[in-house]
Amino acid sequence: MADTRHKMKRPAKLSQVPLSRQIKDFIIDGVSSGELAPGDRIPSEAELAKQFSASRMTVNRAVSELTVEGRLNRVQGLGTFVAEFKPLAPLFEVRSIAKEIADQGHEHSSIPLKSERGPATKQEAGRLEVPVGTEILKLQVLHLSDGKPIQIEARLVVPKFAPEFLDQDYSETTASDYLQRTVQFTEVEHKLDAVAAGPEFGRLLEIDEITPCLRLVRRTWLRDDIITYVQLIHPGGAFRFTGRFKGPGNVTDVPF
Repeated sequence: MADTRHKMKRPAKLSQVPLSRQIKDFIIDGVSSGELAPGDRIPSEAELAKQFSASRMTVNRAVSELTVEGRLNRVQGLGTFVAEFKPLAPLFEVRSIAKEIADQGHEHSSIPLKSERGPATKQEAGRLEVPVGTEILKLQVLHLSDGKPIQIEARLVVPKFAPEFLDQDYSETTASDYLQRTVQFTEVEHKLDAVAAGPEFGRLLEIDEITPCLRLVRRTWLRDDIITYVQLIHPGGAFRFTGRFKGPGNVTDVPF
């Protein structure tokens, strides 16, 4: 594990930004720029307190928050190290995976694998609650973080809600972003479980076929009709979900 405590330089002080936020940004920027890599030791809390003219309590708060977020690992007696950060996907307030990856300082890219219009199979019809043989839109995309496969998106869409859905370039935008811009909704359902990768997903995600994966299934409605069904597959060791939602009177409108 490399020790980078002495090569990182503190940025100019931003008077309007709380010190704990400045310290967090300092560490996150170090990771994003490549100055800090997974396994590197960050400056000690005493060194950070001196650099930022901050109290140890303020520094501890910043470091603790980054540890809870999964960005840092504390090792008793050795120090605090940069973690192999796993993308954190909100389970209720679901955002675009492109935004999630960008927020973590990584580069999102995607590879469309399938884009077609055709009759719904029995299984697909059940998922969209339409008659078997109904014409539907089908999309499969592989999402990558810094060139590493991180998510397989397999989506079904009812054409009347998004007739131009298959005309988009899904190497440049995401299906979630497009649907958020163009389609209204009234209800969302989430189901989360664990599955083995299997031969197909294992090949696409570049993992062994017996590797555990997290599967998030989401269906989105406009009143009584389902707009879209999507299945998102993530390597279990490289992804995690969290859930936080607001009570009555506050609506989160990111359903796709």
